[in-house]
Amino acid sequence: MNKMMRVGAGILGSAFCLVLAGCAAGKVKVSTMAPRGAMDNYRTVAITVVNDAGPVCPEEVPAAIQSAAIRQMRVKYPNVFAEVAKIPTGSENELLVEVHITKYKKGSRFARAMLIGLGASKIATTLIFLDSPTNRQLATGQLGLTWALGGIIGASKGIEDLVDDAGRKIANAIVEQKTGKSGQK
Repeated sequence: MNKMMRVGAGILGSAFCLVLAGCAAGKVKVSTMAPRGAMDNYRTVAITVVNDAGPVCPEEVPAAIQSAAIRQMRVKYPNVFAEVAKIPTGSENELLVEVHITKYKKGSRFARAMLIGLGASKIATTLIFLDSPTNRQLATGQLGLTWALGGIIGASKGIEDLVDDAGRKIANAIVEQKTGKSGQK
């Protein structure tokens, strides 16, 4: 009997680990960083989003990610940049952040409700930090988010939630690159 309880506890523990592994956790992983102080002079930032994933990514997704990132910048970090824009002007002291959607998978809430891992939603992006007037690359990074939880929790979140998460994490990465300090989660 005692052995059966240990086996059962082991199975439950393993299932719990799988549930945690399916969460939409992720942070922008910076591949190349700008030298310390290189972004001090930037007073404005323009955030653009490009669909490189192809026709699997609906037209509205790039605009939704852009809006989420800009909203996060304006609400959570209003003092980091004097202006946050959707369209770059190429003006002096403007940082341009190009966000390229490299992978997109809508997933299925119904399939996730049936079993962990089925119907996972995914978004992957590459961020390129540029000096807007010269188009000189300052830094790059990647962000990958997956939502694969099962059951009611898995069905409760959709791709639109991942799009919002991506926008927030992109804004946090921009702040981190500018200030050298980690942005809020």
